[in-house]
Amino acid sequence: MTSWDNEPVGSQIAVTTGANRVRELDLTLGHITASRFPANLTLPLHHHPHATVAVILAGGFDGRYRTGHRECTPRSVIVEPAGERHGNRFAGVETTVLTVSPQSDRLAPAIEAMARRTSFDRDPYVALVARRAVEELDSPDDLTPMAVEAAALELLARVTRTARPERQPAWLREARALVHDRFSEPLTLNEVAAAVGVEPHRLARAFRRTLGEPMADYVRRLRVETAAVLLRTTSLPISQVAADAGFADQSHLTRWFGRFMGMTPAQYRSSDTASG
Repeated sequence: MTSWDNEPVGSQIAVTTGANRVRELDLTLGHITASRFPANLTLPLHHHPHATVAVILAGGFDGRYRTGHRECTPRSVIVEPAGERHGNRFAGVETTVLTVSPQSDRLAPAIEAMARRTSFDRDPYVALVARRAVEELDSPDDLTPMAVEAAALELLARVTRTARPERQPAWLREARALVHDRFSEPLTLNEVAAAVGVEPHRLARAFRRTLGEPMADYVRRLRVETAAVLLRTTSLPISQVAADAGFADQSHLTRWFGRFMGMTPAQYRSSDTASG
C-alpha cells in the first residue's frame, strides 16, 4: 500500500473553490466555468463530482495526482474523471482556468470514454478555443450561451481525438513535442520529419489527420497563444511580442492574431480578457 493510499480521500469540492473571480454557464452538455485563482493558493487533496476538462490559460499549478506530480502551465489540458482525487499548488501569479464539466448522459460515447481516465496534454488549438469561451463569459450578451456551447463542443471533440493513443504513433508524438519546444524558431516540415525519422509527406498527412490541421497552422496557433500570454502578462512593445513569439514582424503577428483571436493584439491587450 502506498503513502497515497494511506492518506484521506479529501473532500468533494466545486471546481471554483478558492477562485477570486468566476464566470459560469449551465448548458445542455454540462457546466462551463472560467475561474481566476489567486497566486500561491493551495488546495489539499480533493475530488469533483463530475468529470472535468480543464484548460490553463495563464499562470499554472503543481498538480498532485495518483501518478505523481505534474507541472501544469499555460496551454495545459487536464482531463480528470469524476471522483479522481488530486491536489493543487498554484503559481506565484494569478491563474486563469476554463473548465468543462460534461454530464455523461448528454455526451457521445467517445467523449464519455475519454472522460473516464486522467490525461495531460498541451494544445494551442484547445487553448485558443478556451480563450474564445472566456471572452464570451467575460462580456456576455444574448448569444453567449450559444457561442460558449459551440466552443465547448469543439474543445471536447479536439481533446477526445488527441486522447486516442492509437491515433498517435510514437514518432508523431515526438514531432509534436519538438514543435512545442522550437515553435518560435524558423522550422520546416523537412527538418521535423528528419528529426523523427519519417518521410515529410507521411508526417504532414498524419499531423493533419490526427490533430485536425496542417503543422504550419499548429505552429501559428502556438505563436498566437504565446503572444496572447505576453500581451496579458507583460508591457513589452507589440513589435517585441511578435519577435519573441516567432513572428517575422508586428504586421505578421497582427494578421494571424486577428484570424485566430478575432481582434488585433492592441485590442486584446486593452480588453477585459487580457486585463482581468
